[in-house]
Amino acid sequence: TLFPITAANWGFLNGTGANAAISLKTPQIVWAGLRMSNSGTLGKIHVSSNGGVSFTPTTNSFSIGRLSGFATHPTQDSTAYALFSVAQSPKILRTTNLGQTWEDISGFGSGTTSTNGFPDVAVYSLLVMPNNPTEIWAGTEIGIFSSTNNGATWAYANNGLPAVSIWQMRAVDDQIVVA
Repeated sequence: TLFPITAANWGFLNGTGANAAISLKTPQIVWAGLRMSNSGTLGKIHVSSNGGVSFTPTTNSFSIGRLSGFATHPTQDSTAYALFSVAQSPKILRTTNLGQTWEDISGFGSGTTSTNGFPDVAVYSLLVMPNNPTEIWAGTEIGIFSSTNNGATWAYANNGLPAVSIWQMRAVDDQIVVA
């Protein structure tokens, strides 16, 4: 699905390195943002429910910094994930209500280390398994970390892949493609 990009509806993406994602469930929902911080509109993630014609800023309950990616849920259109790579800070935030609230599922909360097994490394991609939505894979700078309980705990996915950066993941038919 294509959507119009104009200065009026994308002005909050002031700078390079902005991220955007189209909902896997409902293509009319588009997520976009540069950072999550306390710097006004430019520090907010935005969401569109009309294919990118207009955007609404989401609520910021965290001030982390620059986003390193977005992901969406394959079966829940109001659920999205904001990914970060800032040291000693939350790495994965999830919203289930179009950005009205966000929760840290990487276990950092307000601390500097994770309480649920997630490493303090850059996160570039995330994939919710379409056939088992409680299983989530996070592509990091040191490989894939997986959760089999919807983000409550995480472990290194010792699945034969080398410990390399995983920048993208996609479910294609019954296979997972990583890059």
